[in-house]
Amino acid sequence: MRYSKISLWFLTLITATLVGSCIEKRTNTVSPRSAPVTAWTRLKTTNHLRVGYIVFPPTVVKDARTGALSGHFVTTINEIARQANWTVEFVATDWATFPAGLDTGRFDISIAPTFVTIPRAKAVSFSRPLFYAGNSAIVRRTEKRFHKIGDLDRPDVKIAVTQGEAGYEYAKQNLKHAQLLIHAGSDQSLTFMDVLTGRSDVALGDAYVTAQFAAAHPDSRDLFATSPYNLTPVSWAVASSEQRLLQFVNDSIEALESQGELAEYERAAGAHWLHDERALTTR
Repeated sequence: MRYSKISLWFLTLITATLVGSCIEKRTNTVSPRSAPVTAWTRLKTTNHLRVGYIVFPPTVVKDARTGALSGHFVTTINEIARQANWTVEFVATDWATFPAGLDTGRFDISIAPTFVTIPRAKAVSFSRPLFYAGNSAIVRRTEKRFHKIGDLDRPDVKIAVTQGEAGYEYAKQNLKHAQLLIHAGSDQSLTFMDVLTGRSDVALGDAYVTAQFAAAHPDSRDLFATSPYNLTPVSWAVASSEQRLLQFVNDSIEALESQGELAEYERAAGAHWLHDERALTTR
């Protein structure tokens, strides 16, 4: 009987030790996690590129009757996709929501001509610049109060801006005393019309678009036509997590640029962008 008790005690001790060892091993074992599915990973399987866009002639033009897209950015991304053997799906977006569209996977890349700024670089990863552009402002032709961008920073000045556009971001950071009238969407001409209707004293926008608007509306004037402020690189964007896709985009842009294709696409679209940031004096 005494030996039986000793044997039982010894068997219990061995069993407890083995169970404890198994529990410890199970506790210390980290289950392998599946690698996140990136746009680049998905592209290798589906060969289907989703492209966010904003209508912004001459980079992106949309036919009002057919909905067909053209413009030199559309030509560029279609050529990249052709050489990569990808199909392309275009997805409409706007200045305020394109970062969320990238983050949520609604589209893989944004070809909206986006001014590269430090706050925006916190939200998305930008491609190498495709060209450089400045900002300007629309005022009434008879307006005499404003001569430089700092003249707008007054409590009695109403400034119309397009939400998410570079002029909006500049005004928030630098024109803190002025009154801002914010327009949603991507049509900067609606913002400029505030000046002509008397709702605002000035409207900020891309210098290319302000020049076009002033040419079409004789009652308006492009305030900084000869010297746009805030000269900035213009790029495409991907989600911050998509560094492999970003590398591919940059390599593709460089290849097309070195072959003269980008310049040809711009000429065909009637674009006249700056490609040397030193070519323009800014205020």
